[in-house]
Amino acid sequence: MNSSNALLEVSRLSVDLGENRLIDDVTFNINKNEVFCLVGESGSGKSLTSRAIMGLLAKRKWNISGNVQLEACPSNLTTLSEKHWQDIRGKQIAMIYQNPTQALHPFLKIKSQMIQQLKSTGMKSKKEMNNRILQQLDDMNFPEPDQIANAYPCQLSGGMNQRVMIALALLRKPRLLIADEPTTGLDTINQQLIINNLLQLKKRNGMSILFITHDLRLVNKLANKVAVMRKGKIVEAGALTKIKNEPDHPYTKELWKQIPRLYERREASDH
Repeated sequence: MNSSNALLEVSRLSVDLGENRLIDDVTFNINKNEVFCLVGESGSGKSLTSRAIMGLLAKRKWNISGNVQLEACPSNLTTLSEKHWQDIRGKQIAMIYQNPTQALHPFLKIKSQMIQQLKSTGMKSKKEMNNRILQQLDDMNFPEPDQIANAYPCQLSGGMNQRVMIALALLRKPRLLIADEPTTGLDTINQQLIINNLLQLKKRNGMSILFITHDLRLVNKLANKVAVMRKGKIVEAGALTKIKNEPDHPYTKELWKQIPRLYERREASDH
């Protein structure tokens, strides 16, 4: 690691599918206890970048080059086998998705899914697991954690399932949470609940967040640093204040101009 404060260093990351380069020479650092927002329009490469970092791209299909370094892990993450990743995912890095169905089993109660996670850490006491589950759901501001624990995903709203997915991802207290468009499709109230939960848990757990979004209003609420992606490349990166108030790239300037229009459109849809 080049910086003592860096938690994750991504250097010259590229992803090819056949002869097509979809991620091109991406470089950025995420420091400890910070929110780093990766922004850009749909198809810009944000989610693909996150999956490359998480080791979720099958090497038989994708060609991945570059260096992804996590503090306390001596190896380049892009070179790890799936066996090695089993010791890192959930414990060091966790991910939440736009769609909770990607993470939640439809036919298992929430409590059963959380118990599976806790057993993977070596926890055996039923009482200890139950207390941990209820505490985790309470941390997500559910007024009746016990009811949520004994519910199936189909019995919960989209916003509630999203918060359950966050609780599940954070059970093993990862140092880095990758949040891939976690508020897309939610109403304004549930969006704000998710944002508040993430910021509270970041502070409580001392973790960093890589927040992926196309919504600059959320970036404005969350980010310490921002990287702007377009067509698989980072066109601009820096502190939020710099990117917001003094953007250099024309694409970044255009994105910030969209905020009033996005806000007006969202307000109209909420009424």
